[in-house]
Amino acid sequence: MKVQISDIVIGGDRFVLIAGPCSIESEDMCMLVAKHLKQVCSQLGIPYIFKASFDKANRTSKDAPRGIGMERGLKILKKVKEEVGVPILTDVHECWQCQQVAQVADILQIPAFLCRQTDLLVAAAKTGKVVNIKKGQFLAPWDMTNVVDKIRDMAPDKILVTERGTSFGYNNLVVDMTSLVELRRCGVPVVFDATHSVQKPGGMGGSTGGNRDMVPHLIRAALAVGVDAIFAEIHPDPEHAWSDGPNQLRLQDAEKILTMAVKYDAITKGYTAQNNAQNTMKSPIMKHDIKLVLTDVDGVLTDGGMYYTAQGDTMKRFNVIDGMGMKMLQQAGIKVGIITGETTDIVRSRVEKLKLDFLFMGKGFADKLHTAEDICRDMGITMDNVAYIGDDVNCINILRAAGLAACPANALPQVKTIEGIIQLKKQGGQGAFRELADFILKDKQR
Repeated sequence: MKVQISDIVIGGDRFVLIAGPCSIESEDMCMLVAKHLKQVCSQLGIPYIFKASFDKANRTSKDAPRGIGMERGLKILKKVKEEVGVPILTDVHECWQCQQVAQVADILQIPAFLCRQTDLLVAAAKTGKVVNIKKGQFLAPWDMTNVVDKIRDMAPDKILVTERGTSFGYNNLVVDMTSLVELRRCGVPVVFDATHSVQKPGGMGGSTGGNRDMVPHLIRAALAVGVDAIFAEIHPDPEHAWSDGPNQLRLQDAEKILTMAVKYDAITKGYTAQNNAQNTMKSPIMKHDIKLVLTDVDGVLTDGGMYYTAQGDTMKRFNVIDGMGMKMLQQAGIKVGIITGETTDIVRSRVEKLKLDFLFMGKGFADKLHTAEDICRDMGITMDNVAYIGDDVNCINILRAAGLAACPANALPQVKTIEGIIQLKKQGGQGAFRELADFILKDKQR
């Protein structure tokens, strides 16, 4: 599973860094940290997301500073986002905060102590933003499956889970690296919080202690396991930080630590990439005998534009080479059909002219997959024998189920991140279907 935030993919071929100071102490400090980390990450090729909290609602002592507040904090985060040009992650603690925070933040983070609060999870998911759920210090990794399931239907491709250590004895946390493997069962990208994992909660009496010296070691271990992102709190002067000073990394040490991290990640992901390359040589088509090719209309067979005459009649522009590709598939014994959410005479006329095998209109989201499954039952085949090409979110379910999934070059990011999907070079309406047809026929001749 992959999660897309702007042009950053969490769960891709390299780890993503989520980092910044624990608390928003000032605009100048946030800008300093964000600019420095962006520069370092750009040099090292690490995708970067800025993190800072406007409120630390779970301080050890009632006298400890909590932060500058949501209103002022969001203004600072917005400036960092716009001027530095990086996505933003920040915490939410109460349901009412979610919509306001979502106006600025790209990722809403659920603190570990609140990870089982259903109403908070749902409120965060309803914003449409990515939700990062920190595993409670009191939970086993497999318990997080139930947590993720609370919002999986609402945000199927917008959930992250973060390991931040497990309570062990008094004032101590332990990181079990097998937990990072177990968290994969949640079916979402896994983040490792390297700095909170070295906390000693309440270890200094009225405040939390920690051991930042262990952070680089844990980062290397987590990357060796194969996590998708590293979460780290980094401060220009940790000894005087408002919160979590003992476990925050020094900003001046970031480049050295991240340089080593990239080397470890390259070893792990390079091995994975090599395996994937070997699997790609076999081709997903060779795994499944394609007997049926289904397609969406708008954005695949057309450029997605809606054209109207002076009389208000709708027009669509189809590409003749796509039509030829459909006929070539049929001549090879492969059935071809259209499943679309629209109901128009234009599409019906196009299907009749090409003499396609199937046409189903007015089908959206889950209906597309159900329709494809019905066709398979009638043909005596399975979804493994189906190739489907789509470009938008209403195609995601059927794309994930198809034996071969493909999308045009201009498909939405959520579609492009579907595991195993073939991203075609042609755009919708410009020969994308023909490119897929040629690919299938070429493989069939091997």
